[in-house]
Amino acid sequence: MVDRLVNSEANARRIANVENCFGGEPLAAPNRVLVGEGILQKQCRKQLKPRQFFLFNDVLVYGTIIIHHKKYNNRQVLPLDEVQIINLDDMGPERQNGWQIVSPRKSFNVYAANPSEKNEWMTHLQTCIQSRQKKSGKRYKKLILW
Repeated sequence: MVDRLVNSEANARRIANVENCFGGEPLAAPNRVLVGEGILQKQCRKQLKPRQFFLFNDVLVYGTIIIHHKKYNNRQVLPLDEVQIINLDDMGPERQNGWQIVSPRKSFNVYAANPSEKNEWMTHLQTCIQSRQKKSGKRYKKLILW
């Protein structure tokens, strides 16, 4: 599916729309495809906060929601060839359907609204991560924490 969308007009429009929502910050790149998007609860210092996530075939982008579907800020971009995802066990009513996103730049926990949404996100993430790592030749190297 990703290969069909690479040079499509619909994909270019979708990426341009995401750029506009982030105030025009460029996201378009050769062979980049917007695979999916949605709101996930991101674990911040003290509490869960809703963040808009955009999964591209080569990067994961997220930001703070200012106006849903219209304006986001604090854009963060994680290259998928540096990302690993780890399933999290459910912990209480607010900490269900979660996984950890680990990269050398940033690591954090996110939570989906339900088990099927979690499964969808993790499946698409893993597919994009493996595809990107295969193409780039990079493999995520586990960080050793002291």
